[in-house]
Amino acid sequence: TSPVLDGNLLFLQCDMEEGEGSHILALDKRDGKQVWRTERKSMVTFSTPVLNKTGSRTELITGANENTIAYDAVTGKEIWRGPGLGGYSVPTHVMGHGMVYVNTGYPVKNTLAFKLGSEGAVKEVWTYKKGGAYITSPLLLGDHLYLSTDKGILTCLDAKTGEVKYDNGRPPAPATVFASMVSFNNRIFLTTEDGDTYVVKPGPVFEILGKNSLEEAVHASPAIANGAVFIRGSKHLF
Repeated sequence: TSPVLDGNLLFLQCDMEEGEGSHILALDKRDGKQVWRTERKSMVTFSTPVLNKTGSRTELITGANENTIAYDAVTGKEIWRGPGLGGYSVPTHVMGHGMVYVNTGYPVKNTLAFKLGSEGAVKEVWTYKKGGAYITSPLLLGDHLYLSTDKGILTCLDAKTGEVKYDNGRPPAPATVFASMVSFNNRIFLTTEDGDTYVVKPGPVFEILGKNSLEEAVHASPAIANGAVFIRGSKHLF
């Protein structure tokens, strides 16, 4: 997982292969000293934790095969705990509409939505057992949550209810996808391993608006800054 920075605190989620010795900790970014450490019973995860500031507290939210847990970012104490994904937690969690969405695509497909600001033992608001990928992260845009499979097949869900709007949004050509979807100017960009970026219209009806090809392998997610889209190919930065 990637480090997460909030003020002077640097958070590291350190889950081990079989769960023994797994922990999450906070370091002072100024001198590297440990501020707190909380033991976990979670097998290896790859999803970077996300931060949610709710009123007077900040939730540090972690996903895993066994459970979904929110910790107090200041003290490391557990705030709430919900069901786990039942698979490897690899994609990055996303937040919106007062909820956090966690998902997995291997060895099962599962997406769970949890209410932010909860306490104690919680249940998911909704769950969806299809779609999703081993690597790529979901995209939340407006009222819809978008999932991509490893083959670039898109699913659009109502972010508040989990209702399926479509679940078979296929690129016009067979594809493999490692890059996560990104959005800009009310458009969704889906980039394939072959270097083709499909421009997808957001909303409950699947429609491809265009295609841009680089003719170079792409595995990294596009980055957007100052009105430009940066795509890192196998040989060039575009």
